[in-house]
Amino acid sequence: MNAESWPTTNPHPTTHPHLTTNPHPDPDQNPLSVADFAEDFGARWSELTARWAARPGTSVATLGPAGTSSHLAAESLALEHELRIELFPSFEDVLSHVSTRKVALALVPSAYRGVTRFHWHRDLRLAAFFPLATPEYGLAVRPDGAPAGTGPVSVAAMWEVRWMYDQVMPPSLAEREVRWIEAESTQHAAAITARGGADLALTNAPGRRAHGLRWLLTRPGAEIIWALFTHADDHTGR
Repeated sequence: MNAESWPTTNPHPTTHPHLTTNPHPDPDQNPLSVADFAEDFGARWSELTARWAARPGTSVATLGPAGTSSHLAAESLALEHELRIELFPSFEDVLSHVSTRKVALALVPSAYRGVTRFHWHRDLRLAAFFPLATPEYGLAVRPDGAPAGTGPVSVAAMWEVRWMYDQVMPPSLAEREVRWIEAESTQHAAAITARGGADLALTNAPGRRAHGLRWLLTRPGAEIIWALFTHADDHTGR
């Protein structure tokens, strides 16, 4: 992984990623204090990492292909804890594999619009979560330049990042109609544009580099929450 593709923010600060409390809390119990939460979360994270240490190669599934923000987040975890990353073309595939125990863990960003399906899935539990910044994002074009003329412009993008277009749109495109081309990931958006399926791509820095695109405008990455889900029968991952 190219060093510039990922922010220098430490993904593993001195406080470990927080783990969930009892997934079925007793409403009659008194609320836990901050100190209680800290002690409980620390104990759960210690148990989780101890299990990973005892089982090198524990599988974690997330969105591919290589170079997506999800893949880079998984790498930050896998390198420290010897996890085995499995990449899938959609989060629906990730959900299917973790709910049927074909993989031990699913890593899902809080920005994903379908994350609620993981939270509410009867066979899954939230095992852990942690903050980590994404790479730089922006509007990219093929090396031959931005689309000329005054007509509609096609933009390949994941649904979750379409709102970003106004932030990275050059003034020359301000009055032009946008026709969206659906992409499954930042890498997919870049690939669509590189092969001529769209005029522009909303992608991240690794996607731009991998597919030989050129930035028009960029914005910094954002720190988001990453959630780790396991099967309900194996709450700490296997």
